[in-house]
Amino acid sequence: MTTPARQELEYADHVAALRRQDAALADDLAAFTGVGQVVEWMQRRGLAQARVDLIGQDEFHYDFLIEMTPGGRWLALGVT
Repeated sequence: MTTPARQELEYADHVAALRRQDAALADDLAAFTGVGQVVEWMQRRGLAQARVDLIGQDEFHYDFLIEMTPGGRWLALGVT
């Protein structure tokens, strides 16, 4: 018996999954195409002083983490 290959999800798939939990946030993130848009969104949303972290996954991929609420919910965005 073989295991099915893992299917890589596209950004739109992740946004669709988020929409089921937080439609407003998914609407905000849906059109992002780069980190610059994320930073602009953070400023509009009052998150300019939020804690952030950047975690390397390999030499080309990073997770950009934004603390949405102090001591609480974090948002993770994949960056290449």
